[in-house]
Amino acid sequence: MRLLRLNKEIEIFIAGIGAAQSLLMALYSFFEPKKDYRNLLLFVFFFAITVRLTKSILWVYLDTSPLWMLNLGFIAHSISGPALFLYMLHFIYTRKWSAWNLLHFLPSIILLFYVSSLSLDGFWHKGGYSVLLFHQVSYTLASLFLLGKWLLPKNRTEQKQHVSLIWIVSLVLGTAVLQFLYFSNYILGITPYLLGPISYLPFVYFMAFLLFKNPSLLKNTASKKSQNIRLTQHELNIYASKLEEIMYAQKLYLDTNCALDTIAKQAKLPAYMVSYVLNNAVGKSFPDFLNSYRIEEVKMKLVHPDHKHTKIASIAYDCGFNTLSSFNIAFKKTTGITPTQFQKRHNVE
Repeated sequence: MRLLRLNKEIEIFIAGIGAAQSLLMALYSFFEPKKDYRNLLLFVFFFAITVRLTKSILWVYLDTSPLWMLNLGFIAHSISGPALFLYMLHFIYTRKWSAWNLLHFLPSIILLFYVSSLSLDGFWHKGGYSVLLFHQVSYTLASLFLLGKWLLPKNRTEQKQHVSLIWIVSLVLGTAVLQFLYFSNYILGITPYLLGPISYLPFVYFMAFLLFKNPSLLKNTASKKSQNIRLTQHELNIYASKLEEIMYAQKLYLDTNCALDTIAKQAKLPAYMVSYVLNNAVGKSFPDFLNSYRIEEVKMKLVHPDHKHTKIASIAYDCGFNTLSSFNIAFKKTTGITPTQFQKRHNVE
């Protein structure tokens, strides 16, 4: 295991303010007036990171630290990965909390029972710490997978606002850097031990700036309202038919600026209600619902003789798509083939 060769006071200062800022983030999340289980997950995550960074400082500079304190640091490390993954999962997707989610923390709970007896040489250095690091890297990779899937154009939703995007990307990447540097230090032996806490500092301060400037990141009123909706299947079908009729009759999809609020205004329904109906009655997210009409319009023009000399890109733009890349992705997702292949199959040359 390598140690970072910097001035001792500088190391303590950098790692210490990172831990302190994480603690502030944890408290800010916990005392958010509108309680939400996502905020509690965020509290657990930041508090776990605080304890983990504190353990790192004690490990390097205080050899007399009691065993239980070091073990708490390891246990906190085991909590951070699942907490981030569950926060990501419920931040991106609208779903209710399930008690089964607690199984993610089962290893941490088991370790907690042995907090005063797990020795460094008899457990952690005998493979316990290696398993812990692989465990956390697995959760980090799962979080990165969720993030990557969410960022794909075909999975974009109306909820993906610019600030939310920056927030979640910073949170996942900052944690990934921290987890992978701990991994590369002990498993690979190529990075200094305190490089993780030091590298995490700019991320946590940027996240703090983002959160304090945009406290609405801790509010998810739309999803709460969606969870309180109680509609029969018959009522859902009525609302779905109304939305489909509006889209077909008014051709709102041809407008490149058409958004969830546009449809909601025309249907005289709250935006969260429209989103709920589309997901539960139509079985599509709003972007997929919108693009399905655009794709049908494109298909009709691609096979029409009047448009046989019109460029595919021009048709895509005329049918409401903003970019050619998003059009190609949506078209292949819907039809299974490219626009050019579609044209050839229908003998449009």
